[in-house]
Amino acid sequence: MVWTEGGGSDVGVVAQEGGCGKASAEVGDQGPARVVLTLVETRPARPRMCTMDIRYPRLSVRLDQPLGDRRVVLRSEQRTA
Repeated sequence: MVWTEGGGSDVGVVAQEGGCGKASAEVGDQGPARVVLTLVETRPARPRMCTMDIRYPRLSVRLDQPLGDRRVVLRSEQRTA
């Protein structure tokens, strides 16, 4: 799910995180035809006990200019803290 707020300059997304993971969003390319958002799940570098729950946080990123008619492209990646 993706939406805009703040006159179209803020783009909101629903991410997924679970256990010890923490979700975040980053703005990538902001071209005239599309905006690329990367959803990142960061996990701890060292193993530890974690719950097995899944959460769906609402995240928001700020664009350089309002989204307008540009297409939103979502990408995802996992990182280790």
